[in-house]
Amino acid sequence: MKQLLCLLLLLSATQPASALPEAEIQRFIDDAIKAGGGEVIIPPGVHLIERGLMLKDAKKLRLIGLDAEETVLKLPPVAYAIASGVTEGGATRIAVKTQRGFKPGMRLKIEADGETDSFTKKPKPYHLAIVKAVERDVILLETPLKFPVPDGTMIRHEDAPNLIEIRGASEEVRIEKLTLDGGRMESDPPIRGHAQLCGIFAAGAYSYEKGPTGPQVKKLHISRCFIQNCHGRGIALYSVESAEIDGCTIRDTSDEAIDFDHFTVKSIATHNHIARSLIGVELNDATNCLVAGNDFRECATGINLWRWCKQPGLNEGNLIVQNVFERTKGNAVQIATGTRGNTIAQNEISGSGKNGIVLSGEGQIVKANQITGSGMKAIAINEGKHEIVE
Repeated sequence: MKQLLCLLLLLSATQPASALPEAEIQRFIDDAIKAGGGEVIIPPGVHLIERGLMLKDAKKLRLIGLDAEETVLKLPPVAYAIASGVTEGGATRIAVKTQRGFKPGMRLKIEADGETDSFTKKPKPYHLAIVKAVERDVILLETPLKFPVPDGTMIRHEDAPNLIEIRGASEEVRIEKLTLDGGRMESDPPIRGHAQLCGIFAAGAYSYEKGPTGPQVKKLHISRCFIQNCHGRGIALYSVESAEIDGCTIRDTSDEAIDFDHFTVKSIATHNHIARSLIGVELNDATNCLVAGNDFRECATGINLWRWCKQPGLNEGNLIVQNVFERTKGNAVQIATGTRGNTIAQNEISGSGKNGIVLSGEGQIVKANQITGSGMKAIAINEGKHEIVE
């Protein structure tokens, strides 16, 4: 296997360590992919990632930092604006209370009702526009708005990057010993990036209606990374098979720290340290996954398992075992309607703001959990019949 090595040149004592240009890191990654595999080693430093690193159809590629705490890939401050007053459909300018980072030609994601979604049959929670010019308190648009913009609407960059994105028929990619910083600052307003602004985003081809429609990303392994300050997820996996997330610290994310999403199967999250995230681990249309030996501290929700797509057999056979949950603001573990036969066992739950475990769906197995100090119930059953052994 060809090995590709990024080395930081020795610098004089008076010259600070310099960051690698994003294009140079991407070139090493592309060379490794073309070679059929290899190792790209990122030197210490804070490396600004403005476009996002792309790994497409990568095989047997290892992306590793020389020092996990000193090797930082970081997104720039997020581009956003907040609408001032109501802007009617047909307008070509949006008044804003505040804005940052927008440039001519950028696509805007306006977080207000838009066109009808073909899957849900409801309005999409956004519509798009393109920036023509930016003034102090106004964004000028290339074409008239198709839908109105209410006062206070969040406006973001539709093409905001993820730090690392893995696509296509990628297999046996390893990401190790890196700090991935999403650029989120304490002064930023609440922004949920969803599938944008993530630390790592991996996705095979799929559709809500058909499930996987092409190769899944397989055998992705993420270990010993620090992932922090993300407006999106820390790690998001869509249509991924046999991924492993192990020994990472993920903190201060506006969305899920770890997301096993649509059609992700046989994937595991073990021995991770998760703190101050909206949701610690989400399993949405995930099947036969393992979440074990992790600790969750001061998250809004610890683990959330729920259904979105309608294919049979989803959201079944997941194991949630031997985790520690401390001081979740809401429920420590919540299992939603449309799920079946998942096991929640031997977890330690203390000081949850609401319930320790909430059960819906059918046939969940709940055994030998230690639950203390819940603000509401230790175990709350919303629906279904379940096997519960205290």
